[in-house]
Amino acid sequence: MVQALEIPAEGLRHVRFGWSMLSEATLSLWAATGGDQTPWIRRWWSDVRGRLTPGRPRLLREIVGLGGYLPDFLLPVAAGGSSSLDEELHALVTTPTGSIREELTGAITGAKRMGLVDPALPLATRLLDARGEDAYLATLADELRTYWKAALAPYWDGLRADLELEFDHRARLLAAGGVQAAIADMSRHLAWSGDTLLIDIPPRARLTAGSGLWCVGSAFMSDRILMTSRPDDTVAIYFPAAGRATAASGRQPLRQVSRDLTELLGATRAALLADLDIVHTTADLARRHHLSAGTVSHHLGILHKAGLLDRGRDGKRVLYRRSPLGNALTRRSMPQADENVQAS
Repeated sequence: MVQALEIPAEGLRHVRFGWSMLSEATLSLWAATGGDQTPWIRRWWSDVRGRLTPGRPRLLREIVGLGGYLPDFLLPVAAGGSSSLDEELHALVTTPTGSIREELTGAITGAKRMGLVDPALPLATRLLDARGEDAYLATLADELRTYWKAALAPYWDGLRADLELEFDHRARLLAAGGVQAAIADMSRHLAWSGDTLLIDIPPRARLTAGSGLWCVGSAFMSDRILMTSRPDDTVAIYFPAAGRATAASGRQPLRQVSRDLTELLGATRAALLADLDIVHTTADLARRHHLSAGTVSHHLGILHKAGLLDRGRDGKRVLYRRSPLGNALTRRSMPQADENVQAS
């Protein structure tokens, strides 16, 4: 079964692509606590958990993913990631209060429908009943800000680079094949039938994106689609925006580096060279090796000058890969690296 989304001509003229910092916070916690448990998300969460206060963020944990439901007020949209976290949190705390109880009630109803036993929201209920929706949203916003600083801020440069690479790709598809091609390429779970977009998610009432469609990318989704409908007759689709960056970098474990190569080049340059058997950008490597983009750029420049790397461009991106000389040098150290792998 699939969800049918009708997008009339007027809606197709108002298709926008973007990402949201607040949506990334929501989807990251959703992924880490049972949504999309990809290997790199498991590694990221393992790094992050120790920086979070035990049991926190409490309000956010109560509602993220309850019964497979994510409230719309935690999934804003922004053209090209144009909003700051402060702006998005301000929009959160000024959400019309009438919709808060409705969405929380919807989360509990959905959880009961899925057979969860007594899916209560005790902290949310106490805050709502004692102090009202405004206090609830203010507390939730404080939690989100704290969570962002601990869980996402240290990784944001690399994650944002993934998002920017993805939307560069969307722009090229728009120019070459039009809106429908750019949308269909977002996921294998999307397909067109005339002016109807078929989405591989559990169906609900037939929807129409009469006023437009938001395509919101997230680095914390792997192989699924989320969809929300908006009061302004727009629809938002959340898709795995880091697909192309992920395919390029693989988010694979870092390559084994031999002692000989490390002694010859130094630890950082040896690790970078070993990782460049496939194409990477500076941002890819910075994220994978937990280095600043400036540090990576400096070392890549030295390796390129020595003839160990080839360098090319794809639009705005500068791509690096080992040269034949770099491959030959790396291959000479492979037997010892293989022994290290087997010994571990």
